[in-house]
Amino acid sequence: MNKRMYDVSDPSDQVLHATKLAQNGPRRHVRGLEELDGWVRSQAYNDTIAYISSTSMAIQGIKLNSDYPVSKQILRLCDIFDGLEMLLAESTPKFNSSDTLLESQQTSARAYRTWTRHMQQFVFSILDEALQPECKHINELGQYLRRSFGCSSNLEFGPANELMFLFFLCSLFRAGILVAEDTVAAALLLFHRYIRLVRRLILTYSLSLTKNSRSSMDDYYVMPYIWGAAQLSLDAPFSPMQSELPLTLETHGQDYMLLEIIDHLQKTRGFQLNHSAFQLWCILSAPTWPQVYGGIERSYVSNVLASFETVENAIFCELMSFKSVPAFTMEQRTYLGRRFSEDRKSSMRSQGEMPVAVHKCVSQQPSLFFGFHEKKSTDEESDDEEHNPLWIVQRRNTLEDNSDTSTAVYFRDAKTIKDDLPPPSSSEQSS
Repeated sequence: MNKRMYDVSDPSDQVLHATKLAQNGPRRHVRGLEELDGWVRSQAYNDTIAYISSTSMAIQGIKLNSDYPVSKQILRLCDIFDGLEMLLAESTPKFNSSDTLLESQQTSARAYRTWTRHMQQFVFSILDEALQPECKHINELGQYLRRSFGCSSNLEFGPANELMFLFFLCSLFRAGILVAEDTVAAALLLFHRYIRLVRRLILTYSLSLTKNSRSSMDDYYVMPYIWGAAQLSLDAPFSPMQSELPLTLETHGQDYMLLEIIDHLQKTRGFQLNHSAFQLWCILSAPTWPQVYGGIERSYVSNVLASFETVENAIFCELMSFKSVPAFTMEQRTYLGRRFSEDRKSSMRSQGEMPVAVHKCVSQQPSLFFGFHEKKSTDEESDDEEHNPLWIVQRRNTLEDNSDTSTAVYFRDAKTIKDDLPPPSSSEQSS
């Protein structure tokens, strides 16, 4: 299969764009309050909201343990969390009975930084194995994923890290790695695995909650509340006000994300819901689940997604672009409950018209940015690396802080392309 390559002597827009992506990679754009307006007008912002809405409509009435389609690609991506859980078991902090509170905190901090360092290396190598061989976005996807598990410098986790995992999921659809039929499994299997791992990280390393003055939900994450309410918006076996009843939690606790959260809050905070999560308790006083979803979703978009604290450290690249979209672009509305009936879902399935989560990205990024297209050897059986155009570029972005490991791209058996020209082949010398 021929790989696209650009002639570096041609100063076209495609060459300049590809060179910019290779040199910079994912980077921050929101560095001040004045740049928030650019964020809410960006392609990434609109794609994030569209992905949340389309997924919410797709998972209505579907339980966590339901028989929904799970593709081989989803299973390969689940291997990421299998490996990260093994790393967590190996990096569990070991305390002594004589340790003081400060010493225990220092032990947890060292163990968490060890896990983070191993995670950063593991993420890129496992993505290289799990994704399609022709995928050109491993670096971008890996940068989103590695930022989804908290901040090792401040020992914090918050909605900003959760947003990076949303970027990761949305990018999988934008890159064509996942398709419309994977929408349900991406939320109820892949995202659910992520939230369960995050809970273990928070409890194991005693991570603190990132402060967000505009967040109305006093929790480390918000999306399980949104998609948990979306699950219950169709054919719910109980009303919102019955959510915290012991019988409801015992009967349906393994079927819905929202009930898992309520059970987890009561066990970790040790109080009833009106004391441990007052905002959630107030929202659950709504009579129907679509109204609960609407209250949580509007609060997330207005107070969390548009907050400077959430997007201050967010990074953007080609799949999740900071480029502005036209002003007339309308955000996708979410139709839940009766407005999205089972009859409509059945007709869509019968016609093969499953809703697309987000539009696929038409990438301008080539498989190889730099270097020269060498003349292939006349000997077809020759496996000389000099004639192999499928090089993997390993680079380190020196524009960011040297202590920030997000700029490192980890590929096993990577080969660095030097600035000097490759030696001519024997056939060229003879000619």
